[in-house]
Amino acid sequence: MYKRLLNLVVGLVAMLALPVHAAQTLVVYSSGPASLARALAHGFEQRTGAKVDLYTASTGKVMARLAAEKSHPRADVVILANWTAGLALADQKEVYPFHPADIVKRLRPALDTKGPFLPVGGDTVSIVVNTRKVTDPQSLDDWFALKGTRWQHQVTMPSPLLSGTASDFVLAFTARYGERAWNYFKALKAEGTIWPGPNAAALRPVELGARSAMLSAVGHTSLKAKHKGNALALVFPKSGTVLIPRPILIMRSAHDKALAERFVRYSLSAQGQKLVSSALLIPAVSSVQPAAIWPDLSSVKFISADWQKLASHRTRVLERFRHDILGQ
Repeated sequence: MYKRLLNLVVGLVAMLALPVHAAQTLVVYSSGPASLARALAHGFEQRTGAKVDLYTASTGKVMARLAAEKSHPRADVVILANWTAGLALADQKEVYPFHPADIVKRLRPALDTKGPFLPVGGDTVSIVVNTRKVTDPQSLDDWFALKGTRWQHQVTMPSPLLSGTASDFVLAFTARYGERAWNYFKALKAEGTIWPGPNAAALRPVELGARSAMLSAVGHTSLKAKHKGNALALVFPKSGTVLIPRPILIMRSAHDKALAERFVRYSLSAQGQKLVSSALLIPAVSSVQPAAIWPDLSSVKFISADWQKLASHRTRVLERFRHDILGQ
């Protein structure tokens, strides 16, 4: 009798020691915008009653955290700012395949990209200028325009080691232009271009007028700053830019894959995609339109990108940029 009572007490103590609703807690790591990640987490909690443990940072920091936690993984769902980072995780066998046909058929064709995961939305890059300092922004119709005496100490660019969209821009840009692209980056460096951090950090000097232009400026950050009344103009070079899908993926180590799938489905539902649009990203689902502040995207030339091939060069290209351009 005493032994049975003791076992019962031990069992009750063990149960009390468990976290409440542990099975219904989802860990989500997300690149910016943090406001979107918080909105998706809140909406999912309201719809399901589950709890979302959210971590937000730049893509570079999210990837670094995933690498640091590889032996004891925490993240169930990961949202990144660029497709090649998601493919890098897939190549490392860290992604649980989730690419259901019922969602795929609703995707915007330009964002329907191969992979064991889905796009939650997309974004693009442009040249952004301060119109108080640059009175003829549309004359900058080429990516290589930001060089020469006029642009000395006047250009910024987000670091591709931290910004997901900047890294995919560098991958696509160097793949298309080869050594010409690398020589351009070296010329920018020699003329005083700075790489102060992720997108917001690179845009801030242009907002303030301390610098005139930003290369590889991500759309949603630039449009948000412009909407606040900053004197900014987005210029899409005639040679074309890239439309970068943003992956939402389930980690193979996810503790509750069914709950993770529900989060992905919520993010790609009409309600979730409206949150994506409100965050000034391009919704992945074709039935939800981008925010009205976006320029007419039908007039923007988008170049095709072989994301799988670009992902295979990701480590080498970013390491070269770190060494040759950033001097790290």
